[in-house]
Amino acid sequence: MTYRKRMAAVGAAVGLLVGTAACSMNTQTGGSSGVLRVDNGADPTHLAPQQNTGSQVAMALCEPLTGLNPSTGAVEMRAATSVDSPDAQHYTIKIREGRKFHNGEDVTAHSFADAWNATAYGPNGWLGNTTFSPVAGYDEMNTTGTPAVKELSGVKVVDDHTLQVTLKTPNADFPMVLSTLGTCPMPKSGLADPKAYDNAPVGNGPYKFVKWDHNQQVVVERWEDYPGQKPDAKQIVFKVYQSPDTAYRDVQAGQLDVLRNLPTNLIKDARQSLGDKRTTEVEQQTLIVQMLVPQYVEELRDPRLRQALSMVIDREGLANALLQGGAAPAYSMLSNVANGYRDKSCAACVRDVAKAKELAAQAGGFRKPVVLWYSVGASTQYLEQVAQAVANSVRQDLGVEVQLKPVRGPELQSAYQSNALTGPVINLWGLAYPSADQFLSMFRQGGDGNEYTRYDNPAANELMRQALSAQDKATAARLWGQAEDALLADMPSVPLFFPKAFVAHSECVKVGNVYGDVQYYRSALTCQGK
Repeated sequence: MTYRKRMAAVGAAVGLLVGTAACSMNTQTGGSSGVLRVDNGADPTHLAPQQNTGSQVAMALCEPLTGLNPSTGAVEMRAATSVDSPDAQHYTIKIREGRKFHNGEDVTAHSFADAWNATAYGPNGWLGNTTFSPVAGYDEMNTTGTPAVKELSGVKVVDDHTLQVTLKTPNADFPMVLSTLGTCPMPKSGLADPKAYDNAPVGNGPYKFVKWDHNQQVVVERWEDYPGQKPDAKQIVFKVYQSPDTAYRDVQAGQLDVLRNLPTNLIKDARQSLGDKRTTEVEQQTLIVQMLVPQYVEELRDPRLRQALSMVIDREGLANALLQGGAAPAYSMLSNVANGYRDKSCAACVRDVAKAKELAAQAGGFRKPVVLWYSVGASTQYLEQVAQAVANSVRQDLGVEVQLKPVRGPELQSAYQSNALTGPVINLWGLAYPSADQFLSMFRQGGDGNEYTRYDNPAANELMRQALSAQDKATAARLWGQAEDALLADMPSVPLFFPKAFVAHSECVKVGNVYGDVQYYRSALTCQGK
């Protein structure tokens, strides 16, 4: 299992806002005062990186061991000077000397190892827990009941600036795993009092925590002693919003500098109203919307029925008409950022109504109405439109009744975990780093997201294991392609489209794009008063 962003049909995906106000130059504006005001969405449940692994606040507070190149997605060293392995299973990590936490404490190998042990310890229940599932000793720390051990056997502190890590099986992606927030270090005070640390984190990154006004804002300020590249903004204010509409009005009024994930139904208008200077498209495809088919739904077990469902869907219409160009049609289980991506690798993703009817007839037809689940919420409104469009195609082209099943995010998550889904589910999935494993791991036993479908394919599992073990890209790409073919033969997932991300911002801001992920703390201010 490897770490990824958990987006099981919940969370913000595609979206867009409009606005006409230019970046004002008085001292109240973000650019001229050096303050960057950004949309945080809802009030955070946690601030600690280990407990909120997708947090924009945590990205600003933490310096992980590695990072990703904004242009290529390649691994770059940050808190580490090197991450080396002879076999993709045994890693030696060298940590920079002289690094400090914001309270002046030294950042050492123990700062990482101790934080990793606390995060990997199952009873703590931290979201970053599965980050360490590839590491030897993880399973023993996540047994039923109270685990007998509290430390990862695969993590050894050699000296203050050297870590040795042993994985359960080879994983050439591990240097990318080290760029994720679950691997952030913790100071001694945070380990001693995790609750206090969660409310006021002490980090080692380019920004330090200032305050958290619940249901209003989180404020961080530039740490002038940070030895890495200094960010532009002196302060970032993460403003809490209950809806993107409210945030949009603040963009219009000049009260908000950056809003990411703009609603799709406003893309066309935003391009016209804001123009290129205030609307930025994030080009890399790091999200996929797919229709997952749980293996335990007996009436859809036959792959030919799944292929029939897939072949009546008009992906071009979904992406270009329904979503107004806010997505790219998916003809693969992998996006174009992943090693192993092949254009139109999914033959059953091409619309062919006659073939779909033939496959359905061969399988004995659909014995029951298809129940199509999807998440409802302010950030996933577009999923209802997608579900209705899919349902209409299935009804019209296959003559099959479709019952729509809208549910709230927590209810859907509960259904995933308890095997309670009664049909396919529209699912949003996002990757933490550009790897084929981030897309395919949810379909292997023990993989992230495997609980969503309960699907298991030993042949595909072995191909994915070999792909993760491969240390040259060409071999890995070939193996990932073979694994995708093995999965597509069963079609536990019906790929639909890759959402495009659009950002609305003031003219004073150049959006910080790190290989498909808009990171607020990397955004540059182009106005005066930095």
